[in-house]
Amino acid sequence: MKHRVDLELGQHRRLGNHIEQVKKLFLDRVELLFDAGHRILDYPGNCGVPHGHTYKAEIMLSSQALDDMGFVLDFTELKAGVGNWVNEHWDHGFLLNDRDQELLTALKSLKRSKIFLFNNENPTAEVIAKHLFGVVSQQYGSLVSRVRIWESPNQYAEYFKASD
Repeated sequence: MKHRVDLELGQHRRLGNHIEQVKKLFLDRVELLFDAGHRILDYPGNCGVPHGHTYKAEIMLSSQALDDMGFVLDFTELKAGVGNWVNEHWDHGFLLNDRDQELLTALKSLKRSKIFLFNNENPTAEVIAKHLFGVVSQQYGSLVSRVRIWESPNQYAEYFKASD
């Protein structure tokens, strides 16, 4: 699903006795779906058991200006670049804390498995969002404004850059 919104908030806003000019931004949003397993190492609840999700990743780019074609970034380019990375590293794989030696050993004993290790971090939706933000930022720089990871239809975690 693709969305483009022109956020025009007006020319000025009042903050107490201070009036500041409001910047206008374009916001592009794409979403990707991927299936992956994980577990939260040392967690006493259900998420401490290996299980899987159909994750939804939302990537949002923002810019004050558009390129010569009228885009923040062509959706096709963004979906291909990020989608290829997600498919290669996460889709139908297992996302693990690199300290999870028990599950890592079990998965490595299989004839075929895909494993992605987070460095001393549990593969929570928050950590996955932060990591994907870094991946997308390496490709598209300061255009990346936020990444949202949906673990279920009712809950997500989001990682974003603070406003300047």
